[in-house]
Amino acid sequence: MKKIWYLFVKLYMRLGFAFYFKKILISGIENIPKNKAILFVSNHQNALIDPLLIGAISPRELNFLTRADVFNKPLIKALLSTVNMMPIYRITDGRNSMSKNEEIFNKCFKILNNNGTILIFPEGNHNIQRRLRILKKGFTRIIMGTLESNPDQEIVVVPIGINYTNAKKFASSVHLMFGEPILVNDHHKNSALNGASSELKNDVSVAMKKLITHIENAEHHDKIAAAFKEEEFLHPLKVNEKLQDIDHTHDEIVSEDNQFHFLKPFVLVNSFIPILVWRNMYPKIKEVEFIATWRFTIGITLFPICYLLQAGIVAYLFDDLTGYIYLGLSFLIVYLFVKSK
Repeated sequence: MKKIWYLFVKLYMRLGFAFYFKKILISGIENIPKNKAILFVSNHQNALIDPLLIGAISPRELNFLTRADVFNKPLIKALLSTVNMMPIYRITDGRNSMSKNEEIFNKCFKILNNNGTILIFPEGNHNIQRRLRILKKGFTRIIMGTLESNPDQEIVVVPIGINYTNAKKFASSVHLMFGEPILVNDHHKNSALNGASSELKNDVSVAMKKLITHIENAEHHDKIAAAFKEEEFLHPLKVNEKLQDIDHTHDEIVSEDNQFHFLKPFVLVNSFIPILVWRNMYPKIKEVEFIATWRFTIGITLFPICYLLQAGIVAYLFDDLTGYIYLGLSFLIVYLFVKSK
């Protein structure tokens, strides 16, 4: 039953993203082994959108390591647990909480020993900037711990690069890139434990930087990023080549965002209630990385609920066929609005 629920959520998320993103590009999905133990490692710009997007696209069922504070409310904790999400505790959660990670790590060892998959964001937290930060040691601890208990278990790391045109904006585009798998067993056999972990962290970091736009200069990040049009960020290899010649003193380029769209009035009127909820919620969002998460959450909950209720009213006032036509047109107009924005 849990697998059926996971598949349903995965398909629903994929459908939701089809209505949320203008374009979803996928590269390197053939790099995902079908039967091996895999630790997926990804950059992290966009809060819960990142793991949901990877989970929706990956052909393998995933187990997710997620920041523990998301699990604070019992209802949310129960819901996240049904889709294989596990809390990982950080210093900011309190030193006493760190001991709880032992149980989580032991679960990860079992998953990998059973040829399962785990998704982790080794930067340790999210950040909207287009760069890879220093990787934490947690992912190497999971790998080395698994191999300590079972040295013959073959494990690969699959690096992932998530590239948004604009992580905050609705109807933006994204390119999900799966890199070539890195066999970790050689690191474990050929080096002492600390040396193996450091070497693996370095290899993974190098691989991940090739899959995303990596602006090394954090101080002038925004100025440098403004040298590119948003669509360029879908192709990080080309952007990283251009970055070698970028001078951060250039004038900023204003990205083009067509505010007028012929379908926009229909969407605004027909979606008045969820849009009103969103506009009231938006000023209360404290972290910019959670903007897309909350917008997407409203998109996959309130929008379909309101459309169904409104379709019921239309069917009551007219007839069932008119209600069905209204419901279909409601979703179709939003879809066309997103894809042509």
